[in-house]
Amino acid sequence: MFNKQDVNLIYSQNRDLLAEVLRLETVLAKRFYGMDSAVRCMMLSAMTGEAMVMIGPPGTAKSRLIRAFCSLIGVLDHDPRDLVNAADDTGSAKDERYFEYLLTQFTEPSELFGYFDLAKLMGSNPVLERNVTGQMQRAEVVFLDEVFNASSAILNALLTFMNERKFHDRGMVYSTPMKMLFAATNHPPREDGLGAVYDRFLLRCRMENAPAGHEPIAHLLQAAWTETHSHGDTKRGAFRMLPDALERYRSSIETQTTSQQLSIDPTSPTVAQLAAIVAIARAKELSEMSNRRLVKFSAIILAQALLRCAADKAATAEILPRDLGVLLDYGLDQADPGTVAKMRQDLLLG
Repeated sequence: MFNKQDVNLIYSQNRDLLAEVLRLETVLAKRFYGMDSAVRCMMLSAMTGEAMVMIGPPGTAKSRLIRAFCSLIGVLDHDPRDLVNAADDTGSAKDERYFEYLLTQFTEPSELFGYFDLAKLMGSNPVLERNVTGQMQRAEVVFLDEVFNASSAILNALLTFMNERKFHDRGMVYSTPMKMLFAATNHPPREDGLGAVYDRFLLRCRMENAPAGHEPIAHLLQAAWTETHSHGDTKRGAFRMLPDALERYRSSIETQTTSQQLSIDPTSPTVAQLAAIVAIARAKELSEMSNRRLVKFSAIILAQALLRCAADKAATAEILPRDLGVLLDYGLDQADPGTVAKMRQDLLLG
């Protein structure tokens, strides 16, 4: 897909970053049993800056995983393990870099973007101005729980926010510092009108309860009890340098693309492999595979290949056909494990 020499250059320049991402992945995977796939999806989201949504039933620790990640990178002002009763884990944060909100059909845009300051409106020099302290447009990391329960007004505002990383307010446009956007939902959107917002969540991770077997239940209880009642040995902010390092990684990708040091190689065998995946996914109605999603997934595939090579301690890096499997893991609209497994087998994705 990308020229091997180009991938190697990025790999050599980011060895330390990749090692740190893998270390964070290991810490989270140890704390959350059976959530390796969700943790990897989160690492890919962090590396690329693409929005991620977790889809699964209540009680599968979607919110807690996101808060744990945010605590470790230093943007949440407490560690979820400090709250002994997990049911009371509201994840309130004082740090403006993190914004979290549970959306309902009654949520108003002002709850996310700030209410108008009545004191300034009623003052001697009246001015209509929002109080934006601690609001979504000030955050670097945003977590929206039950995102598809929101009203059309919220979703329309969110669509613009996700598209441009800008906040539009009464004819004015404001840049936002948002670097990562996570969301959670109990089910995929069921209304046609939500398709545009769903499409913007490039990464979709599906989660299930632990299987009803002795071994998985035992491992779940062991990990979850420790996660809930122990402070552990990895404290809040242990990876506080990671957000800035990830920002530098993303900037380097843009810089090298601009200077033509990183470009798509149309003759690469993996491009033909990708085309085959897209054709089957569309034919099986697993995903429409929009042009936007395909283009953006190129960065996901690159990040997946870099992490694989770093985990294998490979001397050099290249994108292999199995790296394209990340599209089947996190890029489909519909869940169909049987069809996906057959696609992996037929297309030799591992």
